[in-house]
Formats: sequence, C-alpha cells, structure tokens
Amino acid sequence: MIKAVIEFRYRDENIAKKVASLLEIDNKIAPRTLRLVTINKKDRVITTLEHENIGTFNAAIDDLLFSEKLISGLLDEFLC
Repeated sequence: MIKAVIEFRYRDENIAKKVASLLEIDNKIAPRTLRLVTINKKDRVITTLEHENIGTFNAAIDDLLFSEKLISGLLDEFLC
C-alpha cells in the first residue's frame, strides 16, 4: 500500500474551508479503490491518499495538485 499526506496552508480558515469542500467534491469521482480524504483544520487543508497501484496513486496526486491550484487561484480572484 502506498500512502501520502499532502497539506496546503492558506491565509485564513475561511479559505481553507472552501478549498477543502471543493476538493472533497472532486474526490468523489476518484476510483473506488483509491482512499482519498480531504479535511480542513484551521488554516490548513489536509488530504490523505492510499492505493496499491503507483500509476493510479501518481495520477491522483497530479489531479489533487491541479485542482488545488485552480480552486485557490479562483478563490483569490473572488476574495481579494
């Protein structure tokens, strides 16, 4: 089993909550065999990933990083 924990930090808790919520929606389309959970704690968003296949695992990380960049960029535009 391959495991990773990826953490993002934001300038305030409100943004972290919004990012976590939107990432969790995106997580719902992940393969059922991929364990993927996103939560927020204060100003942080924490995603835990687990899978047996390295290809699927790497694709999930790529998707997570792309989605986070897109979401945080859009929130910055609308909240500034």
